Amino acid sequence: MEWAIRAYRSGDERELAHLFERVFGRPITEDHWRWKLKQLPTPVENVWLAVHEDKPIFQYAGIPLRVRLPSGEARVMVSVDTMTAPEFQRQGLLSQVGRWTYDAWQEGGVAFVIGLPNERWGSRAAALGWQELFPLQWLVRPLRPEALISRRLRSAVSAPGFLRHSPLGVLWSGFWNLSLPQDPAVQVRQVLQASEEFDRLWQNCQSEFPISNVRDSSWVHWRYLAPPELHYGVLLAERAREPVGYAAYRLEEQSGRQVGSIAEVFAARADISAQGTLIRCVLAKLYAAGAEQAVTLAIPGTPLWRTLRRAGFFPRAIFSVQIVPLDPGLPIEALRDPLNWGLAGGDFDVI
Repeated sequence: MEWAIRAYRSGDERELAHLFERVFGRPITEDHWRWKLKQLPTPVENVWLAVHEDKPIFQYAGIPLRVRLPSGEARVMVSVDTMTAPEFQRQGLLSQVGRWTYDAWQEGGVAFVIGLPNERWGSRAAALGWQELFPLQWLVRPLRPEALISRRLRSAVSAPGFLRHSPLGVLWSGFWNLSLPQDPAVQVRQVLQASEEFDRLWQNCQSEFPISNVRDSSWVHWRYLAPPELHYGVLLAERAREPVGYAAYRLEEQSGRQVGSIAEVFAARADISAQGTLIRCVLAKLYAAGAEQAVTLAIPGTPLWRTLRRAGFFPRAIFSVQIVPLDPGLPIEALRDPLNWGLAGGDFDVI
C-alpha cells in the first residue's frame, strides 16, 4: 500500500485517538491527545505522520521539553506514542518516518531525543541511533499488606470488614516510617495551582542537577495540574515559608485494586528530611484514599532511590533510558552518568 509522510495538522487528533485505541487497546480522548502533544511550545513540528488516503496510519510524536545541560538550556523531545495501524505493520514505517522525524528535529535545533524504547522496537532502536544511558527502576511499596495476604491466600480474611479494620497496614507503615528522616520544620500543603514558589524552588535547586528537565511552575502546571483526565495531587514542602520540595501523585484502579502512582518527588539532594517528609505525606494520602500499594520510578543508586528503599519500596522491573543524539556537541559521557541527572518517572508518560 502507498503512504506518504506529513506533519500533523489541526483535526488529525480524532483519527489519532482512534488509532491509539486500535494499537494500545485503551481509549484516549482528543482533549488528552491535545494536552499531551500540543500544549507545550516547540520551535519545530513535534508530531509526524504516515498517511494512506489522507488518513493517519502511523504516528511518531515527541513531547517538547526545556532541559538544563552543563552548556545551558536546550530543546529536547521525549519520544512517546509511536504507533502503527495493525494492517500497516512490518512495512518499514518506524524506520522511515523515524529517520525523517529526527532529521526535521535536528534541523529545528533539538539537541536529543530521549525515551524508554520497549521490546516492540526490536532492532529498529539501534538502527535509528538509540543509545542506552542508564536504568530507570520501578519501585513498589505495599500499603495494605493484609490485602496482599488475603488475595494470595484466597481466604475468608479478604472480606471487606477485615481489610477496613485490620491494623496491619498502620503497623506496616509505622515500621517503615521509623527509617524515614523527617523535619518538624518542614510543612507540607496541597496546591491547586503552580505559583511562583515552584520557580523559586527550581532556582534554588537547579545547580545540583547538571542535567534536568526545567522543573519550574510552567512544568508543574502542565504536567500535573492541567491534564484533562489524569488527576494528580501536588504537595509543596516549605521550611520557614521557603519552598524546599514538591511531590506529584495520583490514584488509579489497576486490575480491580487501587494503586497509588508517585510521579515525582523533587527536592535538593542533600535535603533528605524534605524528601522523607514528602514521601511520608504522599503515602499517608494514598493510604487514606484506599490504595493497596504505591509505585514509583527512580534511577538505581541515586540519593532519592536510596531514600525510597529506606521507606520500604522494593525494586521491580527496569526500563532502559535511551537517547538519540542530534547535536554533535552533546556531552555524551556526562549524559551517561546517572548522578548528573535530575530525572523522574513523570518526565515520561508511563506514570
